[in-house]
Amino acid sequence: MFDPISLASAAATWVVNKLLDRLSSAAINALLSSEGLEKEVAHLSDALRRANLVLGAVPAGAAAGIRIRNQQLVVQINQMQRLAADLAKYLDELEYYEIKEKVKTTNQKSSKLLASVKSITQVGQPKLKINKSDIPHIKDAVDNLHKISEDVHNALLLEKLDGINWSTQNASTDTREAVENFTEAKVFSREEKNEIVDLICRHASSDQELFVLPIVGDGGIGKTTLARLVYHDPQVKGKFDILIWIYVSANFDEAKLTQGILEQIPDCEYKNTKNLTVLQRCIKKYLTKRFLLVLDDMWEESEGRWDKLLAPLRCMQVKGNAILVTTRKLSVAIITSKKEAHVNLGGMKEDVFWRFFKQCIFGDENYRGQKKLMRIAKEIVTKLKGNPLAAKSVGTLLRRNIDEIHWRKILDSDEWKLENGIDGIVPALMLSYNHLSYHLQLLFSYCALFPKGYKFDKDQLIRMWIALGFVMDERRKLEDAGSDSFDDLVDRSFFQKDEHCFVVHDLIHDVAREVSLHECLTVDGSDLQKVFPSVRHVGIWTELVYNEQNIERSITFEEKLDQIQNNVILTSLESLMLVGVYDENFSTKFVKILDQLRYIRVLKISAMPFNAEILLSSVKKFIHLRYLELKFDSDLHKPLPDAICKLYHLQVLDVRHWRGLDNLPKGMSNLVNLRCLFVPGSGSLYSNIYRVGQLKFLQELKEFRVRQENGFEISQLENLNEIRGSLSILDLENATKQEACRARIKDKKHLRKLSLSWATSSISPAIQKEIMEVLEPHYYLDHLCVLNYAGATPSWLRENFSLSNLENLHLQNCAAMQTLPPFEKMPSLKTLSLVDMPSLKDVGIDFGCGSANTDTDSQSSEEDELELSEIEISKCSALKSIRLHSCKALTKLSISNCKALAFLEGLPSPDQLKHYVVHGCPQFPPGSI
Repeated sequence: MFDPISLASAAATWVVNKLLDRLSSAAINALLSSEGLEKEVAHLSDALRRANLVLGAVPAGAAAGIRIRNQQLVVQINQMQRLAADLAKYLDELEYYEIKEKVKTTNQKSSKLLASVKSITQVGQPKLKINKSDIPHIKDAVDNLHKISEDVHNALLLEKLDGINWSTQNASTDTREAVENFTEAKVFSREEKNEIVDLICRHASSDQELFVLPIVGDGGIGKTTLARLVYHDPQVKGKFDILIWIYVSANFDEAKLTQGILEQIPDCEYKNTKNLTVLQRCIKKYLTKRFLLVLDDMWEESEGRWDKLLAPLRCMQVKGNAILVTTRKLSVAIITSKKEAHVNLGGMKEDVFWRFFKQCIFGDENYRGQKKLMRIAKEIVTKLKGNPLAAKSVGTLLRRNIDEIHWRKILDSDEWKLENGIDGIVPALMLSYNHLSYHLQLLFSYCALFPKGYKFDKDQLIRMWIALGFVMDERRKLEDAGSDSFDDLVDRSFFQKDEHCFVVHDLIHDVAREVSLHECLTVDGSDLQKVFPSVRHVGIWTELVYNEQNIERSITFEEKLDQIQNNVILTSLESLMLVGVYDENFSTKFVKILDQLRYIRVLKISAMPFNAEILLSSVKKFIHLRYLELKFDSDLHKPLPDAICKLYHLQVLDVRHWRGLDNLPKGMSNLVNLRCLFVPGSGSLYSNIYRVGQLKFLQELKEFRVRQENGFEISQLENLNEIRGSLSILDLENATKQEACRARIKDKKHLRKLSLSWATSSISPAIQKEIMEVLEPHYYLDHLCVLNYAGATPSWLRENFSLSNLENLHLQNCAAMQTLPPFEKMPSLKTLSLVDMPSLKDVGIDFGCGSANTDTDSQSSEEDELELSEIEISKCSALKSIRLHSCKALTKLSISNCKALAFLEGLPSPDQLKHYVVHGCPQFPPGSI
C-alpha cells in the first residue's frame, strides 16, 4: 500500500532540509563559529547537500516509473534521517545556552547593582554553551552521514537511478497540460484578443512567409488564456487548417518540440526518433496545409536554437502560416520576432478585473453583499495589479474562509502571490493521503497520536506542529502557514468541522494510524501496537482504563507502560502526552519514563494530587521543550516552580486548567521565545508578569495593569506587537504621557478588542486627555471600550477619526466627553453603548438627511449605510435629543435614566424594532414617537 523507501526518503529529506535551513542562518553560523566549529559546519553542510542529492534520486526514479527493489535501503535512509536529527539536537542545545547567556546579561543590566553583580558573577566565569566532549560526537555524526550517503548512492546505482535526479531536475516539472483544451466557468475576454485575431487572419489571407507574433507579459497575467481565446476563435479556425498547441517551458529541446508538432498533425505517421534531421523531414512531408502554432511559455534566448526549430517551418509551400509565442521575457520576443511587433500584455482593466475578482471569490461577478468584506476585497484587488492568476489564487484563499480576520491577514501579506493551489480530491482515502505533499502527510499523521473521536482545537494543534518544527516558513508567521496547511487538510476532508472544533472520521483515523506506525504510538484501552525503535511521539490516554469516581489499579495497563519504559525510544522521544486520571502505581512507572527523556519538545500532562510536585520537578530539565501543557484538578494549592522560567526554548505554556493557580513564577520574562501563554480565569495573572515587554513574541495578553514601579510601566507594551485578540489596559492613572506614547498602541494591528480604563480621577482631566491622545489604536480594531475617563474626547475619536472598522463602541463614565465619534465613518458599527456620560447633550446618527442630490444620496447610502442594530443609552443626565434616521438596521433600543431627554426621532418601523424600552426619562413625553 505504501512504498517504504519513498516514505523514508521523504522523511529524511524533510529533516535534512530543515537542518540545512538552520545552518544557512547568519546568527547560527556566528554562534557555531564562536564555539570553534567552522570546519565542522562546512563539512556538515557538504554532507547534508550530498545527502539531499542522493535522497532526491528516489522520487525522481518514481517519477520515471522506476520502483526500487532493494528494501534494505530503508534502513540506511532512516539512518541518514536519524543522524541529521541528532545533529539538529546538538544545534538546539547550543542555541539554548546562547539564550541563557543573553537572558543572564539582560537581567544583570537591569539590576541597580549592576557593577557589583558583574564583579561577582562575570569575572573568571567561562561561557559554557556546549560540552566540548560533544564535539567529537558531532564530527563522528558528520562522517557517518557522508559514509551512509555514499552507500545509498552506490545502491541506487544498481537500481539504475544514477543521473535520473539530475535529468528530472533539468526537465520541466510544470504539470500544465500541453494541449489546447481548457475549461473555465467564465472567461473574461481581453481587448487584445481582437487585435491578435485580426493580425493573424489578415496574414493568413496573404502570400507572406511565416508570421511570428509574441505575447509578452508577467507571469499569471493571462498570456496563455489570451492565446487560448485566439486559438479557439471561430474566425481563426476558419483561416487555418491545422492548429497545434505546444507547451515549451524552460526545457527547450528542438527534437522534443518538433516531435510534439508532428503528434498533432492529422494522419501523420513518423518514426519515433530523437534525431532532429529525421523529424524535420517529417515536418516537410506531413505539414502541407496552413497552420497556426502556439508555443506557450517560451524562455529560450538562443537565436541559433530558435532558428533550428523554425528551419522546416519557414520553407513551407503553403503561405500565411503563423506562430503565437507567449513569454515573460522581452528578449525572447526580440529573438523570435525580428520584424513584427509584439503584444505587450498588461493587467486587466480595473472594472473588468474587479468583476473577475468577485467571480473568483463568490462565483458571481455582480456580487454586492457584505460591505465590510467588499471594502477589504477592494484594498486587496489594488495589490494584484490586474493579474488574473493572482486573483484566482487570492480569491481561493478568501473563498476558503469568509471571515474578516482571515481576509485582513491576506491583505497584510504578500505571500499569496507565491501560492500554488492543488485542485481536486481523490475519493479513496489512502490514495488521497498518498497525494498529499510530505509536509501535509507529516502534519496529518501526527493526529494518530490522539484517540478516535478526539475534538481537535485548530489553533492548539497548529501550536504543537510549530513546536515540533513541522511548520517552516521564512516569509510569514508560522501560525498563518500552519493555518493554511490545516485548511488544506480540511478542504481534502481529512478534518471535518464539528461546531467549534474539528474531528477526524474513524476511517481516516485508521489511515493516520497505519501511516504513522513507525513514528507515533498511542497507549489506551485497546491492544498495544508494536513499538518500533523509530517512534518519536507517544500519547497515553487513560479515559477507557480508569474511572474518575473509583480509580482502581490496572496491571494490564501498567504492562503496556512497561513496554515503553524499557524501550530505547525514550531517549529520542519528541512528544509525550498523558491525559486523564490514574493511580499511584501507574504514576510511579510514568515518572521513570520522564526521567529518561532527553529531547522532548511537546509535553502535555495531567497531574494528580499525589504526583504534582514530582512531575513539575521533572519538567525543569527539558531544555528542548517548546510546548508545555499542564492540567491539575484538585483543591490542593500547587504553584508552578520557578524552574519553568529556565525553559528558554518554550513557545507555548498552557496552564489554564491548573486549578487554584493564583500567581505565575517570578522569572516569566526570561521565556523570551514564548508565543502563547494561557492562564486560568479572566486573565488577571497576565498583569503579574514582571517586565513583560521582554516577551516580544507573545500573542496573548488579556490584561495589563499599569503600576508606578519598575517593570510594570505601560511602556512595557512597546515591543509587544504580536498580541492579538483582546487587551485591557487598567489603572491608566499610573501612566505618564511619555510612557503611554512609548507603548505604541497604534502598532498593534492584530488586536481586535481594546479596553482603556482609569480606576480613579487622581490626575487632572487635561493630563488624562494627553495620555488618551497617544493611546490611539490601530484602525483594524473591532471593539473599543473606554471606562472612567475624565478628559475631553480625544482627536482620534473626533476630527482625526480612523477606526472605520469598529463593530462595537462602549463609552462609560466618561464625564467630560461632549462629542461623539463621527458615525458616518463607522459603517460596520453593530452595537453602541453610552453609559454614565453626564456631559453628553445630543446623539445624532442622521448623517444622510437633508441632501438635495437624490442620485448621490442613494449611491452613498448603499455604500455607507450603518449596520448598527443595538443601541444602549443610560444615565446620560444632560442628554436632550436622540436622532436615529441613519439606523436602518436597528432592532434593539434601550434608553434609561436620561432625565433631560425630551426628543427622539428616526426610529425604524415597529416590525423591525423588536426590542424597544424607554424608562426613567421624566422629560420624555409619552406617545411622542
